[in-house]
Amino acid sequence: MTQLRFTQKGTKESLRARNDVLVLQCVAAGGGRFARSDVIRSTGLPAATVSAIVADLIERRLVREAGREVQGVGKPRVLLELDDAHHRFLGVHLGRDGIHTSRLTLTGHVEESASVAHLPGDDALPMLAEVVRRLIPGGDGTVAAVGVAVPGIVGDDGVIREAVNYGWRMLPLGLSLSELCDGLPVHAVNDANAVALSEVALSAEGAGAVVALWIGTGIGAGIVLDGRLYRGAEFRSGEIGHVDAGASLRCRCGLIGCLETVAAQPSIRGDADDAAVERFLAGADDGEVRALGERVARAARELARLLSTLAGTLDVTEFVLGGPMASDRLGPALVRQVNEALALRVMSGFAPLSLRSSTLGRHSTVFGAAAHAIRQQLGVMITMSAGGIAVGGIEARSSATASTKCAVAETA
Repeated sequence: MTQLRFTQKGTKESLRARNDVLVLQCVAAGGGRFARSDVIRSTGLPAATVSAIVADLIERRLVREAGREVQGVGKPRVLLELDDAHHRFLGVHLGRDGIHTSRLTLTGHVEESASVAHLPGDDALPMLAEVVRRLIPGGDGTVAAVGVAVPGIVGDDGVIREAVNYGWRMLPLGLSLSELCDGLPVHAVNDANAVALSEVALSAEGAGAVVALWIGTGIGAGIVLDGRLYRGAEFRSGEIGHVDAGASLRCRCGLIGCLETVAAQPSIRGDADDAAVERFLAGADDGEVRALGERVARAARELARLLSTLAGTLDVTEFVLGGPMASDRLGPALVRQVNEALALRVMSGFAPLSLRSSTLGRHSTVFGAAAHAIRQQLGVMITMSAGGIAVGGIEARSSATASTKCAVAETA
């Protein structure tokens, strides 16, 4: 679990908020084995402060008492754990093939999912509001916030600065969707950043440094450095689809030679249909298959060149493939060829570089969007399990996991 960085000048209110985060962080990291005394030792906060904050978190139904642990001498310890029976968070992904959403508990268990068909030309806001309202639970429990993963450049204020595929500029998606959902807090996040956040949320030790590639119609990257999501001063970090790959093709942005012209999913597939893809994977040899193989090989070369540059610049060795290409039949072949090329580009004395598919496959964006909503609402990245999400064809029903120590890596 990961704590946000607080950079503003300390005030009484900001210090209280920071202390709330520290206590919640330690309870989550304890995995149901921490008592108030453990929180006091881990945070260094006074006992009275910890007791007051724990009481408040219990009243807010973020933390609950999880039973007593008998010790050799003295009173039994009252253990604490996250209360996942009340607050819910929605993760939503606005993609080219539809809108996909899941309702998650505070510890990452997926309770319900829904999807609606959607095309880029459709009016997205009413459809987003419809699918959000569909997953608002009745009875005991409430949706605390919604995270929406979208393509394009997204600011802290939920405004989409630019999304080329949708023709959006300065669209206040967070505020607009919140108004359509009766004031429910909505937090927008770039889709590549959502994939990166899903990797952080699933890492019990806290992902120190990872770059998540989003390859679909466009190409982007979510960058986590020292456990902190890096977005840049203008939120344009990771806009790698338009770096110069040396190609002679004109990109939809108007420039010539952008990486997207050779390594985006449509560029790799070209005019090859599913039958041609299957023949390629089966090792057939015909003109259509050879042309497809050349496109895959060129995309792999250019991606490996880019990743080796990022590795040398950011000191990152782990790269994750997300987006539509991660679930494409050509995805494994692309990953294999990228890794073969990366193996030839490791400098002496440096760690090897590797690209792998995202942990949750096509579900990673929804999961990361929910993790972003939790992060924005509570100030922490809570280590979650992939509860109820089909991973590799297997339903993952494991309970939430958490680091056994209070990590201090940052995500904001």
